[in-house]
Amino acid sequence: MSRKYTCLAAVLMGLILMGCSNSHTERPPNVQEMVSHGQGVYLEFCAECHQTDGQGWSTLYPRLAGNPIVTLHDPEPIILTVAYGQGSMMAFRERLSSDEMAAVLTYIRNSWGNQASPVTPRQVH
Repeated sequence: MSRKYTCLAAVLMGLILMGCSNSHTERPPNVQEMVSHGQGVYLEFCAECHQTDGQGWSTLYPRLAGNPIVTLHDPEPIILTVAYGQGSMMAFRERLSSDEMAAVLTYIRNSWGNQASPVTPRQVH
């Protein structure tokens, strides 16, 4: 009789654990989809100043290609720059959704020779 209850308890525990897993975790981003979506956002909102090749215009609009700030391990500085603006760059927090901002930052961090981890919508403020 106790073996029957032990099996029942194990099955119930398994169902509970399955129901709890991934309920509050963020799915890992599909980097290729983010880069593709981010490229479109970049071309629409960023390329006019930073150029399609990420080379920018002098110091007014800095290059993104090979820029060490773009590829920092912690993307917080570039997230804040895009969200709140800096220098001649306007703020985009009112123009882009968290998903769009994460996608464009992932694109920038992985284009023109840059290599850095993707930015998730959760990281965007």
